[in-house]
Amino acid sequence: MRTKISVTLFSIMLVISCFSMAQRPTKPPTPSSSVEKVKMEKSKKSDIDWVQLVFAGSILIGVFALFPIVVYTNLHEKLVDVEANPEKRKPIHDSLENREQHAVEILNKIEESLTPYVDENGEELITITKGKQARLMKRGLDYINIYLVPEEEAIKERVAEFTTVYIDRTERIYSGSKWILGCAIGLLVFMGLVDTSILLSSFALIHVVGILFYYTASRVPKYILDKRLKRFGSNRKGFVGLIISTLFAGAAVKHYVSVNGGAWERDYESEGMSSILFIFLALMAALFIGFFIALFGILNFLMNYITNFILPFPTDEKWHASHFENNTVVA
Repeated sequence: MRTKISVTLFSIMLVISCFSMAQRPTKPPTPSSSVEKVKMEKSKKSDIDWVQLVFAGSILIGVFALFPIVVYTNLHEKLVDVEANPEKRKPIHDSLENREQHAVEILNKIEESLTPYVDENGEELITITKGKQARLMKRGLDYINIYLVPEEEAIKERVAEFTTVYIDRTERIYSGSKWILGCAIGLLVFMGLVDTSILLSSFALIHVVGILFYYTASRVPKYILDKRLKRFGSNRKGFVGLIISTLFAGAAVKHYVSVNGGAWERDYESEGMSSILFIFLALMAALFIGFFIALFGILNFLMNYITNFILPFPTDEKWHASHFENNTVVA
């Protein structure tokens, strides 16, 4: 009960603070002297609209800077399928023996970088638990399949085993908040009902991209999700969901009153007023959360992509040169 009350009070304070930060004086006070006028002008220059600053910064960083990285990562983190696209094979000009020897060196380096663990049957295995391991395996397997093209069955079996591990451990699962997505979509629907022309505005377009950014940034690789679940337990409703659900739960509380020590009766009037208040606060909190969908996307990017995002550089040749030199593994 104390938790619900504290969260409810926090939600009320959050909405009230948002409104107070967004307020602007309708008429500035008339200065009585030139000194007061100068002070007023200085204070105006020093005033910063932090809500607008955070909103604009979230859009610039999230939608225009990080969202392209998220899209590129999702498109290119899969292994190149040379079986379905044999034309992508570009073997280097070297003997098959040397290419296969170098493929073994790359596979050994990948294996050394992986994390050992013991499964439920007591068998010792290795797997991906970090982003740098996933990036190394992705680059290494692609280089082997595209440029080295081994033919020895033992090497091809090892490549197939690592491929299975990579596909399984890098599978992305949505771990974001359905409440936040619902608030953002609800905001767009609400604004469309108020004025349909808003749906054709640049704000609506940026907001839709912000929703897509939040959804894609909330897709976490399985190896990160496993560590998160071990540390914090199963997925819970989350802080935002706790606020919204608590406000709606407060609207459903029943009120009873006893007049002059008589029988307890339902107080429908106070119930109605309380329900209207809690529903109003929930809607205001939802609109506020919906506006900052890009900010929540940035937070999820930092948790889900910061160690495993992929960029178009370095190229395969530069990557190989930075990790290997004269077909020798670089420590």
